[in-house]
Amino acid sequence: MLVPIFHHYPQSPIAEKIRMTFGIMGLQWHSVQIPRIPPKPLLMPLTGGYRRTPVLQIGADIFCDSQCIAFHLGKLKSKKVAYLSTNRALELILGSFGENILFKLTVRIVLTTSMGVAPKEFIEDRGSLYFEPGWTAEEMHNSLPSVVLQLQSAFELINQHLTSQGPYVNGKNPSYADAVIQHCVWFLCGRWDGGESFIAPYKALVKHRELITQIGHGSFIDYPPEEALKIAKHHISTAPKGINCAYTGKLKIGESVRIRPNGKTSDPDVDGVLRYLDQNIIIIDYEHEDVGMVSIHFPILGYQLSAQ
Repeated sequence: MLVPIFHHYPQSPIAEKIRMTFGIMGLQWHSVQIPRIPPKPLLMPLTGGYRRTPVLQIGADIFCDSQCIAFHLGKLKSKKVAYLSTNRALELILGSFGENILFKLTVRIVLTTSMGVAPKEFIEDRGSLYFEPGWTAEEMHNSLPSVVLQLQSAFELINQHLTSQGPYVNGKNPSYADAVIQHCVWFLCGRWDGGESFIAPYKALVKHRELITQIGHGSFIDYPPEEALKIAKHHISTAPKGINCAYTGKLKIGESVRIRPNGKTSDPDVDGVLRYLDQNIIIIDYEHEDVGMVSIHFPILGYQLSAQ
């Protein structure tokens, strides 16, 4: 089996979620560090211009968005599984909750409290991804108390579950769902002065944090990004071809399509040729002189797909 190559920014909380999952699986992987803001010239040839991180690469198959990565990690053979096949739907539902509620609340707190401290270009870049169009620093500060209350409510629910069902989300064994929770705690406590005191009342959550931290990130080595590009160029995608869902919006295999995240964000469009479509994933073929032909995988949930 090809060693997974993980393109990530070390301080990225979403990348931390996948690193935690690698640890839970006892996985060996190669680490490629990338810039935290564009340009990302040694990543975007692989992703068709998709700029968010992290990205998982296995040969000429490129997995974008942590939900898509988690979906694929659930299929890999390793010392331990990312989640049991019988729990796959619940794990991915929890992953969606983590991204669309837990993480968005956390990132608003961190970015809002970092204004005036973090580099301006970083705040502007991330604000264009996670805040409403036309956001202002005053609006973010005014809404902060409400955001903190919402995160408090979310953590209370999680703490109740861990107290009754723990020590892990699914009971005795750690899984991807545990990384979904703890990457937000990792980000909150690492980037917000009030993070440690905020989580302190949630005893089961604090214990959960200790357990996941002890597991670590698996076994990895640093890997040159140029070598990752060569790996893609010297391999052929193993992704399936065809359509395996009832509703397709009249899209056809081999048709030129466009993909972008939902919402009014600064993300660029990703253009390619439709290779595969089912209820969970979209796969497009994309060619670039630096990597040859690659197949780029996206989740259905959270992304807009349209014919060009």
